Amino acid sequence: MKTLIIHDRFMFMGGAERLILIMAKGLNADIATGFWSDMETFPRSDVPHKLFVLGHPSQKSGWRYLKFQWLFYFKTKFIRDYDLVIFSGNNCLSAAHNVRSGVKKIFYCHTPVRHVFDLKNYYLKNKVWWKKIILRLFIPISRLVYYYGFNQMNTFIANSINVQKRIKKYLNRDSVIVHPPIQTNKFKWFAQSNYYLSFARVDKLKRVEDIVRAFQKMPDKKLVVASAGDDFENVKNLAAGFENIKILGWQSDDELKELVGRCIATLYVPIDEDFGMTPLESMSAGKPCVGVFDGGLKETIIDRLTGKFIPENYTIDDIIKAVEWLTPEQSLKMRFDCEAQAEKFNKEKFIEKIKQIIT
Repeated sequence: MKTLIIHDRFMFMGGAERLILIMAKGLNADIATGFWSDMETFPRSDVPHKLFVLGHPSQKSGWRYLKFQWLFYFKTKFIRDYDLVIFSGNNCLSAAHNVRSGVKKIFYCHTPVRHVFDLKNYYLKNKVWWKKIILRLFIPISRLVYYYGFNQMNTFIANSINVQKRIKKYLNRDSVIVHPPIQTNKFKWFAQSNYYLSFARVDKLKRVEDIVRAFQKMPDKKLVVASAGDDFENVKNLAAGFENIKILGWQSDDELKELVGRCIATLYVPIDEDFGMTPLESMSAGKPCVGVFDGGLKETIIDRLTGKFIPENYTIDDIIKAVEWLTPEQSLKMRFDCEAQAEKFNKEKFIEKIKQIIT
């Protein structure tokens, strides 16, 4: 069976991008994507088979959306050569009309469009007045385009219970759950150094800024931030002058492996995360995670066994208390429970479940 996976974009070294590479290898599939940011994401050599890249990155998100809707709709006629097409993302659903009649279309849903559905008010609240006007005009158009592509799918896969509920609530469709894969052979426990680690993408929804603010108040504890994103300059400026906080930006896979394998623990405090691979990648190296009791993290972190929860509506002091509880000695005690929890989400189980759905 000739299989294609079509994904919005390879813009970061994120969990969704890693998932696509794992899926493509497991299914012997080709990959198509809107663009590939060579400086920011995985090397193209990680693609196991054929790769189609439709365009080039654009920094302006509104223009990027319109540009790639056009590319996915008009520039994906090569999809007709495939016997199975798996969609991943939201913009790429516009390509569905190019799939041959009778060919199965599977949608692996990381989440319905957040600025249109569950986080609409959050995005509107955090925009300046003129951007609010544009977004209010843009949301109904974006919703219609999304409905168009979504309703052409044959099978819906949700990446978590959390996302399954969103699909049912906002789109009234049933879905099956296949949790994202964790490369349990990639992240390993090496030793324990003297720092805590954040390697989530640096944007407002991930709230890395809050983690930095917490460590500003803990000069005796070290924090390393090994990632970048839209909020990177803000976070970098916040950390300036604090010798206990290092902002490294994106790291290579080998460098990240070392950082995860040698930290005390990791921190991850996003807003209603879809699923969240970061805590499990941390656990696969035997490192517990300080996480917020919200969204998909409730499906992965076991409080006081594989990590430490802070409240959904936390304060900076809650992060501080969790870090103080998760001492180097406490972290060592949790190592093997962490590794066992991560193993439940290994990539072999992921591919097996995807193949069951296909057949």
